[in-house]
Amino acid sequence: MKRKLYLLTPILTFFLTSCGQTKTETKNQDQKQNTYKIDTSVVAILSFDTTQYWVFKDSKATNLTNDDLQKIETILHKCINDYNPDQERQFKEINDKHPDYKLDKKNFIINLTRYKRQYVAILNSKGEKEVWVNCFCGAGNQNWKKNLIFVEDGGNCYFNLKINLTTGQYYELMVNGDA
Repeated sequence: MKRKLYLLTPILTFFLTSCGQTKTETKNQDQKQNTYKIDTSVVAILSFDTTQYWVFKDSKATNLTNDDLQKIETILHKCINDYNPDQERQFKEINDKHPDYKLDKKNFIINLTRYKRQYVAILNSKGEKEVWVNCFCGAGNQNWKKNLIFVEDGGNCYFNLKINLTTGQYYELMVNGDA
């Protein structure tokens, strides 16, 4: 009986240690795959200014993590995917009725690759992390990484929304109108 135990002990030890290492390697690989590298050529993270009461009330500044940036990206894409089908329908209806208008579809739908983004992160009064996302077409203000961009009109070249990272919901999507 002791002899069987002597033979089983090294085998069991090897098996248990091998399983643990495989799991660790998998976990490390998963962590590498989930890391989101922020593209600073299109995204700026700006500090929350308490004088900007219109953005968030009863809130305080917070930081964004790489996981937060990934969530923002996912929720932002969901928002635009929810928004665009209705815009496509409107484009088609107007274009079918008035082909002489020579409408450009890009003035109706939003393609996120056209936009720079500004993120302002806060903790709301419930302790939930939220982000105001301000998007605008590429050209323009050179100080966009430091100062919020605001314009009147401009069409869908300018839009913003709020994202609650704690609940995973977006709200208050506001797309500028045309003058």
